[in-house]
Order: sequence, then structure tokens, then C-alpha cells
Amino acid sequence: MRGKKIIITDEDVKLLVTIIGTIGVTNGRPYQYKVEAWTNENEKYETKVVPTEGDPEFDEELQIFQDKNFPAQSLYVDVFKTNSTGTYFVGRGVTLLPTVKGVDFYREVELSGPEETGFIQLSLNLMEFEILGYVSS
Repeated sequence: MRGKKIIITDEDVKLLVTIIGTIGVTNGRPYQYKVEAWTNENEKYETKVVPTEGDPEFDEELQIFQDKNFPAQSLYVDVFKTNSTGTYFVGRGVTLLPTVKGVDFYREVELSGPEETGFIQLSLNLMEFEILGYVSS
């Protein structure tokens, strides 16, 4: 743009969460699974539903925006299963967020639930993005 100069107007922080899959949460019966993840319980993010008789593999990335002035410290994940009779809570896991930006951290997070136990596999990456704008030069 003529007479305009690009400047950095702000910065955003996103947590990139790759939901890889689960270990040991299935009983061998056919179910459909989904995962909810959040750092702020008022803003939950969901994966697609995955039908399987074994441990589900999601391989799905969720982008969770973070407040750079009040950063979250933990990521919460809930695993649910669904069949023709309803949706059931499988378990919840909690893990600390990475403090280093731009690096992938692999985690196997233990799930606690009413019946079944197991793990959820995650990859976490804390990213900082610059927001660009124009000013007259």
C-alpha cells in the first residue's frame, strides 16, 4: 500500500493441541469417541467423533487461544464415548502447559474416570503470533 508502513500491532498466543489417540480406554465394544479440551472451562474445544471397537485414533489439532496477560497453567481433556443408548464420560486428564514457545511436547496423560482407566496421547505446542497492521508513513 502506498504511503503505508507495516507494524506489529499486537501479539497472540495459541496452544496447538494435537489429540493423537488413547491407550487402554476401550472394552472392545463398538463406540464412537470424542475429546473435549480446554484451558478455560468457558471455552471448550471438541474433536470430531471417531467410531471404533479399539482405542480411538484422532490425529486432530485443536487451536486454543490463550490470554497472554493471564496465561493458563493447565490443559484439561475429557474423553466421551457414545452408542445407541447415550453418551458416557470415560475420563478426565490434566497436564501442565509448556513454558517454552515453539517446541512440540509429547505427553501421555492419565485419565481418571468412573469405570475405565487409560491414557490420552497429546502433542502440545505454545505458539506466539504477531498481528500486523498499517500506519501512514
